[in-house]
Amino acid sequence: MELFNSIPYTFENKDFEIRVYFDDVTINVVAFLNGHPANGYRYQVKIPKKCNVKMVLENYPMAELVEVCENHIKEKRWDKLSTIIKANMFD
Repeated sequence: MELFNSIPYTFENKDFEIRVYFDDVTINVVAFLNGHPANGYRYQVKIPKKCNVKMVLENYPMAELVEVCENHIKEKRWDKLSTIIKANMFD
């Protein structure tokens, strides 16, 4: 996947990076912390093969997906989901 954009985001004195990646048929928005994915969430849009993904990225308000990504960090959704996952793991 190719990097389209990187948006800095700071929360609780941690510097996150929201990255927007794309390939021929997919747009992915992922939060990173210290160069690694910050959580297990991925925000994905599938694009038809006959469409120019770069043109979509340049015309679609990616800010909406970036905002969802930032809100999940702020709301600590991954922490909450991780607690549920750990409580339901098999021994």
